[in-house]
Amino acid sequence: MKKFLFDLKTKTLKPKIHRSHLRAEDELKSGQIQILNFEKRKRIINHAFENTAFYKSKYQGLENQLHMSNEEDFQNLPPVTRDDLAQNFEKFIAGNPSKNTYRKVSSSGSTGRPISVLHDTRFPYTVLQWRILGWWNIKPYENQAFIYRYKRPFIKRLGNTFLWWPTQRIFLTGSEMNLRNVKHFVNQFNSLKPTLLQGYVDVVYEFALFLLDNNLKIHPPKMVWVTSAPLFENQRKTMEAAFGAPVCDQYGNTEVFTIAAECPQQHGLHIMHDAVHVEIVDEKNNPVPAGTTGKILITDLHNEVFPLIRYEIGDRGKLLDTVCSCGIPLPLMDNVRGRQSVVLKTPSGLTVRSEHLTILFEKLLHTIREVQLIQNKDYSVELRYVFNSIENVEDEVETILKELRIKTRNEIAITPNRVDELQTKSNKKPLIISELP
Repeated sequence: MKKFLFDLKTKTLKPKIHRSHLRAEDELKSGQIQILNFEKRKRIINHAFENTAFYKSKYQGLENQLHMSNEEDFQNLPPVTRDDLAQNFEKFIAGNPSKNTYRKVSSSGSTGRPISVLHDTRFPYTVLQWRILGWWNIKPYENQAFIYRYKRPFIKRLGNTFLWWPTQRIFLTGSEMNLRNVKHFVNQFNSLKPTLLQGYVDVVYEFALFLLDNNLKIHPPKMVWVTSAPLFENQRKTMEAAFGAPVCDQYGNTEVFTIAAECPQQHGLHIMHDAVHVEIVDEKNNPVPAGTTGKILITDLHNEVFPLIRYEIGDRGKLLDTVCSCGIPLPLMDNVRGRQSVVLKTPSGLTVRSEHLTILFEKLLHTIREVQLIQNKDYSVELRYVFNSIENVEDEVETILKELRIKTRNEIAITPNRVDELQTKSNKKPLIISELP
């Protein structure tokens, strides 16, 4: 009955989502994903050139390449940077779009310069989320649980309840996470038995720790979906122990919500190749081979209101040349480990990237729960860490300090500091917070 009511309401009130879902799945089954991807890139490039002031200027003199007869033509187009977005917001807007065709969103700026973009609501990205749920045998009409960083307004929560009925959704606010609120959420969870638990990595991890610390149990969902930050393997193991369910790492951000996600095989992230195009390039913006880490460039294939073409999103990653045994006809990329804009610096100019530190901590963290690096204006670094009081982690801390000093060539002072919680920035807990310019 719930499936019948959900399908009926979706077809009646949200026919765009229903049609887009069917079309996206037909594209996926067509066996022509690579051709479709190329054709969509050609279309969005010409649309941007003809309808936006930014790309008309950006691509001046490159008109022949815009016909895109091959991949090289595309790769020779100059990338778009975060500074481009910050300085030319109005120029990215295509024509004079109707207000019901877009939604404005803004990044927090926790790992760099805050920016705003417009999302094209004519392509509902919900269909990509439903696709991911389907991989994990979760139906969109099944009950779901969410953990947000901050409390949503009452009107928005009420509208959300009506929009998704008869599906029941429950919410926990990360900024108000205390034992009383967690127990209330656990009681709701065990009553509704949602098949999905979803939220940002840091708040879902914090919820997992609450459960383990207070010996609380939830009815195991089919899958836990985390996003918004690199996922440490020790965090994944902690979550799986607390929830009794596998963790799906999904990659996306403010500018492009759904880029890639894990299937149950968890051999990398499947790229939504019919909706986005992902490139990995070196510092000179030349493509690098699969298995090589580089800058991530994203092209949104459906955003005609605010085109993003070869957009340097600020993350680093690598493509995989393996084929997943799940049979999903989408290319793979490795789990994203860090942002290129977030680094440790030394006075001599040496930089240590966040993805290298993520890999380091994945190897070294055992009893330490959370870790964070605060770099001060004099280049000194404070190593903040949180751990169980019953554990002795002196040796682990010394090992981490030793490895950090090797990576920074002993050029900077690194001081350990045990804390009860990590420092937040824009409601997030970044791995690196730097006061350097």
